[in-house]
Amino acid sequence: MSQLEADQTAIKDVVDIYSERISRSDAEALVSLFTQDGVVMAPDAPTMTGAGQLKAFFDHAFTMIRMDAKIHIDEITISGEYAFVRCHSEVHMTLLETNASHFEENRELFVFQKVGGTWGIARYMFNKLPASR
Repeated sequence: MSQLEADQTAIKDVVDIYSERISRSDAEALVSLFTQDGVVMAPDAPTMTGAGQLKAFFDHAFTMIRMDAKIHIDEITISGEYAFVRCHSEVHMTLLETNASHFEENRELFVFQKVGGTWGIARYMFNKLPASR
């Protein structure tokens, strides 16, 4: 296996683990996938930077919602110690207070950084797909 293939496989594995940990509502395990200065930019939320803010963000979200997420990779571009991963996701969301649920589709962009030989999420941003016309 070439280094490029090994890197692509490692990145795909992190995205799969991210999806699984979102579905388990496991904030601490999610944060471990990020670099130390990792950033999350979610719609209608402030930018979260670093492990403390990321943990607080995920902990808060998981007190309100449960998600079953499937993330599909559309593209991986690797350049040196950085990789850009464009994805789309299908998420079944349940509001814990009312048990009401809905389905949404998102566009997602991960920026990975290889630190100490390991790929971690350096930046993550997502938004909802526009409604069909």
